[in-house]
Amino acid sequence: MTRSVLVLLGLVGVAPAVHAAGPVGVVTADCAGVSGWAQDPDAPATTIDVHLYFDGPAGSPTAVGVPLTANQVLAVGCRGEQCQHGFRGALPLSRLDGQPHIVHAYGIDTNGDPNLELSGSPATYACPPLPVVAGVKRHIAGPSILDLWHFSTYFDLMKVADLDIAGTPIGTTVDGPPQLAVAEGTTAPLWLLDQGFRRLVAPEVAPAWRFDPAAAAVMPADAIAGLPEGTPLAGRPILVQGTGPEVWLLDEHQCGADDPHPACAGPESPTTGGSGDAPTSSGSDSGDDTGSDGDPSASDTGTGGETGTAGESTAAATTDGDTASSTGDADASGDEGGCGCRSAAPTGAWLLLLLALPGRRRSR
Repeated sequence: MTRSVLVLLGLVGVAPAVHAAGPVGVVTADCAGVSGWAQDPDAPATTIDVHLYFDGPAGSPTAVGVPLTANQVLAVGCRGEQCQHGFRGALPLSRLDGQPHIVHAYGIDTNGDPNLELSGSPATYACPPLPVVAGVKRHIAGPSILDLWHFSTYFDLMKVADLDIAGTPIGTTVDGPPQLAVAEGTTAPLWLLDQGFRRLVAPEVAPAWRFDPAAAAVMPADAIAGLPEGTPLAGRPILVQGTGPEVWLLDEHQCGADDPHPACAGPESPTTGGSGDAPTSSGSDSGDDTGSDGDPSASDTGTGGETGTAGESTAAATTDGDTASSTGDADASGDEGGCGCRSAAPTGAWLLLLLALPGRRRSR
C-alpha cells in the first residue's frame, strides 16, 4: 500500500517528455547568390540565424563563415509559413572564377538543440567573373588602406584579366580611411565624404561596406549640404586585381561643376528648325529642319560551436578575418560562436550587382 502511494505521488507533476527538434530548411546556390529558408520547428514563428560556410564545412580550416538572418520573404522554393523565413547572401567575388565551389548552410537553433545542416547543403556554384563596367578604377594605396576600409580580399576582391581593366580610366587614389558623417540632431541620412563630395550611404548598403553608422562624425547640416552631392555608394564594394600587385576599387567618376569629363555631360537640348521661309520671287519655298542631340553616358557598376577562418591574401596585401554581427545578408569571413564574421547586405548575383548601383546624380 505504501509503495503504491509512493508510486502515485512520484507520478504527480511529471511533465510529458519534450521532443526537441533542430532547424529545418533548404539552401540553393547559383550565380544570383545563395538563398533558401530556415525555421526552428520548436518555435516556428521565431526568426533564426543561418550560417554559411564557403569552401568547407563548419570547423574546417579552409571554411569562411558568413552569418545571415532568415527574416526575408521568398516567392519561390518554399511553401506557406516557410516563405516568411527566407535568407539571401552574396557570393564571394574571389570565387567568381568559372570553377565549381561549395557552400554549406546551417540553421542555428533557438534553444540550444544541435545546429543542423539544411537540405541541399553543400550547394555548388560555378560562376564567371563580373564584367568590369565601372566608370573609373581607384588605386588602393596599400594593405593599411584595405584594413581601414575593412575590405575583404576574399569577399570583395575579384581577379581579372589585365585587358579587362586596362581601358578603365584611373580615378582618385583611396589613401585614407572612410569619412562618414551625419547632420547634427539626426541619425540619417548617412553620408560618405569622398573626394570633396557627399555620397549617400543607403541603410541597406552600409553593412555591405562594413560601415558603422554610430562611428559617423556629427557635422552642421549646412556644412554637409555645402558639399556637392555625388553618386550614391554602390550596393557592395568591388575590388579588382590583374596580374600585378595593384588593387583597384571600381567606382564612378564624381562630377563637379563644369566638369569636362565625358561622364559628366548631360543631354543636350535638341535644336530644330522646321518652319518654312517666305516664298521667293521664283515662287519656291525653302525650309531647313535640323536636329541634334547628344547623350553621352558612362557605364556603372553595381553592386550586400562552428568555426571558419579566412585565408585572405593578394600579391599586394593580406587582411585578417574580421568580426561581424549575425544580422542581415553577409559578405564576410570569420568564425562561428556568433559566427565571428563580417556581415554584409544582400545583393548577390552578377546581374543583380550590375543593377545595384543607383542612378547617377550630377551636382548642380
